[in-house]
Amino acid sequence: MRKSLLFLLNTLLAAATLCVVSCGIDDVDAEDGAIQFELYDTEGTLIEGLQSMKFGATTAYTLKSAFVTYTEVTAPAGWKCSVIPSSRSCTVTAPVASDLEAEAGGDITIAITSQAGRTMSYTLSVAALEESISLTFDGDATTKNHIFSYGKSLVFPFSCENTSSLEVEAPEGWTTETDLENSQLTVTAPMPDSQNPTLTGAVKVTPLSVRGTAGESSSISVELSTKMPVIQFAEPIDRFVFGEQRDIPCTMQYVDKCDITAPEGWTVELDIAASMLKVTAPAEGVGIPAGTVTLDAVSAEELTESFETQLSLKGIATGDDFVAFGKAVTEAAPLDEFMQEGTVILLQDVDLSAFSQTCFVGQAENPFTGTFDGKGHTLTVSLNDGDAKELGLFHTLDATAAVKNLTLAGSMTVTQPNPGVAGTLAIYNNGAALTGVTNTATVTYSADKTNSTSGYLGGLVGQDKAGSTYTDCHNTGMFNIPGSGRTMFIGGIVGGALINTKGSLTNCSNSGKFEFNFSNKPDSGMFGGLVGSAEKAFWNFTDCTNEGNFSVTFADPGHQYHSLGGILGNGYGTFVRCINKGDITFGTAKGTNYRRTGGIIGCVGANDDAIDFQRTLSMSDCRNEGDLAASTASLGGIIGIAEKIDTPAVIENCENKGHISSPSMADYDVYYFGGIAGKVNGAFTLRNCVNRGNLTAAVERDIAGIAVSGGNDAVFENCENYGNITVAPNHKPNEGDRWRPCVAGIVAIENDVTTTITNCTSDCVIDATVYRATSIDKVYVFQKTWENGTEDTKTVCDEASKSNSAGTTINITTRE
Repeated sequence: MRKSLLFLLNTLLAAATLCVVSCGIDDVDAEDGAIQFELYDTEGTLIEGLQSMKFGATTAYTLKSAFVTYTEVTAPAGWKCSVIPSSRSCTVTAPVASDLEAEAGGDITIAITSQAGRTMSYTLSVAALEESISLTFDGDATTKNHIFSYGKSLVFPFSCENTSSLEVEAPEGWTTETDLENSQLTVTAPMPDSQNPTLTGAVKVTPLSVRGTAGESSSISVELSTKMPVIQFAEPIDRFVFGEQRDIPCTMQYVDKCDITAPEGWTVELDIAASMLKVTAPAEGVGIPAGTVTLDAVSAEELTESFETQLSLKGIATGDDFVAFGKAVTEAAPLDEFMQEGTVILLQDVDLSAFSQTCFVGQAENPFTGTFDGKGHTLTVSLNDGDAKELGLFHTLDATAAVKNLTLAGSMTVTQPNPGVAGTLAIYNNGAALTGVTNTATVTYSADKTNSTSGYLGGLVGQDKAGSTYTDCHNTGMFNIPGSGRTMFIGGIVGGALINTKGSLTNCSNSGKFEFNFSNKPDSGMFGGLVGSAEKAFWNFTDCTNEGNFSVTFADPGHQYHSLGGILGNGYGTFVRCINKGDITFGTAKGTNYRRTGGIIGCVGANDDAIDFQRTLSMSDCRNEGDLAASTASLGGIIGIAEKIDTPAVIENCENKGHISSPSMADYDVYYFGGIAGKVNGAFTLRNCVNRGNLTAAVERDIAGIAVSGGNDAVFENCENYGNITVAPNHKPNEGDRWRPCVAGIVAIENDVTTTITNCTSDCVIDATVYRATSIDKVYVFQKTWENGTEDTKTVCDEASKSNSAGTTINITTRE
């Protein structure tokens, strides 16, 4: 058995050997066992002599061989050779031209060994060839004689291939500069103080490959004419102020006459006898801020030469100017070239959207301290925060700074969630006055904010740190908020103000739409048409208007925020002649999750009693015209809720014309609902206030034509309600809640507190579905009576109020 296996193996080995020999000898005649190795090109021609190929190229050969068992290749540096007898192939790859360590050619040696141990050496000589190296000058650079005056430079554009550098030879005294990246050669004639310069000659230019191989040279004929016109300025010309006239000394030679082309609005004359260029800058609003003056000079011999110089006004005329201005502020460098009469000015509309800075001007250590006057022009921005947590044109505006007469356009996009401070104009305002500043840029906040650290987002200013004055400032840009509003303060003018600041907005407005599409829990976010939050601060609002609609969508009904108002989200202050015309519309929402929503103010009241600041409120001649459709804890035409005040508050001559409703009436309802205020809690006087909007809601607690009151010393004087009140069933089926809701034409009194009602009028229709018919009244309802039987001994309601309200019709549906 063992003999049979050995015999079989020997037989198979012999067969394999015969097969190899047979395959080899099909291609070459060979003596038995003699090594044969031949290479053929693609045409079938036997390879002989030097083989040339391009740098980086691979050449394939057909291999005809016999009795080749093993090969070992030795190649010049950088070369590669692969031999595969079984595939009848051999490939050779030349090095790339840029590999300067590689050899340009040499011998590839292939050491061959047969199975029987015979050896053979095959040599293939190779050489690498470079691609064609060419240089071609544009136009007539190499066909005409170029005449130069002293110190003159001419630029000669060219095109080239496979050129790594230029070897340039110039006549004595002449200089050249090569810009291979932009394909330009600059030739400069000798200066007047040159020693024995060559007057005529040629500039020889030779292209070189990366390996130093020279291509065909080109020549440019040059001539220095000692009588060519010459106009030279000793120093760069400084910028001008509006209307400035300046005589600029210059050196002239061989200038007999000169034609001048000046930028629009500029007056330029050349006084040849006095060697003086007389320039008058344009007046403000005339011409262009910068341009080129062309001087076409002619000598007595009729030789001509052209000269150019730049003229510009002091100020900012381009994006590069603005970047340079911002850098100067950041580095605390002088700003003279950007200023006129001590003010930095914008000379024309400037587009900054091509620049990627997240902040252009200043830093915390070097804020902007001057006055920036936009002169009615527009800065277009494309602000994207990237990895930055602060975003805006200016980092910090100092208390000594002012910005005026400026419009911002474009977009601002915030994606960084924690904490994030952004404003198109400024990240922080430390007390600067803003006058006549408008934002039209779209603002997008898409961050998934996960922590409770406060974030600020404003149409103009992210965070006001000191209480600033804003006069005639406006936002028309849309706010698109698809991210989380958790602890975000968002406002059309200012995102939020810090604790204990006292600022003001006068004749300011927002008409930009706010779209909130909250994908996560907003919790304590505060949002306002003009200011998001001044929660623990006191701000004055005079003649301010919101016309922007608010659209709020929650991921599910349980989500919430803190407060939302057409003018202010949350804060104290004075409000005079403020108007809201924007609609406020909620999607799915659960009203009892602590939202405060009002046409003018969402919330007045701060919980932190340890902080000392002015907790007062005064409102006069304010008006809401927008429809409010919001499921919210406290909802009012003027104020959502007002509480925690230090001195009696006065709300007078205020009017609501908008219809107010709870949009998801079947499932979710509201706590406090009023035509003027959802709820006032404490010493509030509402005087001469009128509600004309219809009130429609499923109410969990109280609804009234004017307000719900929950604290001592509330006064309702000469207030009128003409809005019909419709109360749908709420979702409180528990026996203990069946005294709810309380419905009143003027005021619903929640607690056992002192309340005064004088000369008020309710003239409306009340349709209500309730458990107890006794919890409804034309003038007022004292809740504690129906809640736990407390006798009402503290409410004072005069007969005039009852008589004036006699016309109110009450339709009651009693609920089981």
